[in-house]
Amino acid sequence: MSIRHKGKRLLTALMAACMIFSTAATQGAAASPAESPAQVSEGASGNPGQVQTAETYLGGAALTMLAPQTDGQNMSFLLQTNQGEVIVIDGGLDQDADHLAQAIQAMGGRVSAWLITHPHSDHVGALTNLLNRDPVPVQIDHIYCSFLTREQYEKGEHMGRMSDYDNLMAAFSRVPSEKLHLSLTKGQKIAVDNAEITVMNEPFYTDYNTFNNSSIAYRIDINGKRLMFLGDMGWEPGTRLIRMWDYKELKSDVVQMAHHGQDGVEENLYQVLHPEICFWPTPGWLWDNMKDGTADAGSYKTMKTRAWMERMGVARNFVAKDGDLVLR
Repeated sequence: MSIRHKGKRLLTALMAACMIFSTAATQGAAASPAESPAQVSEGASGNPGQVQTAETYLGGAALTMLAPQTDGQNMSFLLQTNQGEVIVIDGGLDQDADHLAQAIQAMGGRVSAWLITHPHSDHVGALTNLLNRDPVPVQIDHIYCSFLTREQYEKGEHMGRMSDYDNLMAAFSRVPSEKLHLSLTKGQKIAVDNAEITVMNEPFYTDYNTFNNSSIAYRIDINGKRLMFLGDMGWEPGTRLIRMWDYKELKSDVVQMAHHGQDGVEENLYQVLHPEICFWPTPGWLWDNMKDGTADAGSYKTMKTRAWMERMGVARNFVAKDGDLVLR
């Protein structure tokens, strides 16, 4: 066989191998989270071609966002560290309690640190439910939160939801005092295994949207990645965060979209955070701003926020409308 002929056969083999590799990569990018557990889940809202294998992004940790068990919105996150310790952020509605308890039990049944952003029912209803059970179905070592006074919530724009706060505080009366940490300070550090939690602010008071704007932001650093949870902060507390912290302390790899991705913090904070990955605790109707079956016909600002993230080049969006989602 001539050298020229050998060269043609080699070129043909190389081209075939490239085609096989390209096909496999395309199939991997299109796989759903359920079909591809060894990959970073991205659901229908992720950008194509952004697949990463397990253990490569969070370094052995796993961040789970639980979808709401109703048609409403919620916020429920679980972070499992390398050694299996569990951190819960908020937890969702009363109706989400069973699903949340099952998820915690699947991770060993013990929560090392339960972080609360603010006392609205779509954030603390599930925790209130669980604490009122006898026995409580999961072990909770520590609960961390910092609220305004009841008088401040009542004086401000509480949207008729004072019972959310009252129900949670009544449930707290069932918790041993050594497990409750109800007065957090800016910059406070909480260590859980190889995760370091930083309290980014004390609760802000505003006359308007008082509950949401009192949200505590938590930064969690783990395995070289930084996760930022903003609760339901609006534009004013978001701007205050920028003034309170050096930009390098705010820059985050993963960000929970404030107030379910609509009418939360403004683009100025997101530009400083500049995330690679965004988690949206957002049901389908809110994601598409639906009204009477028509997309972007409602009064919500989700589309505006989505446009900000697109302009910033966010690599992947995890959206609760797609079900329970896990970033590994």
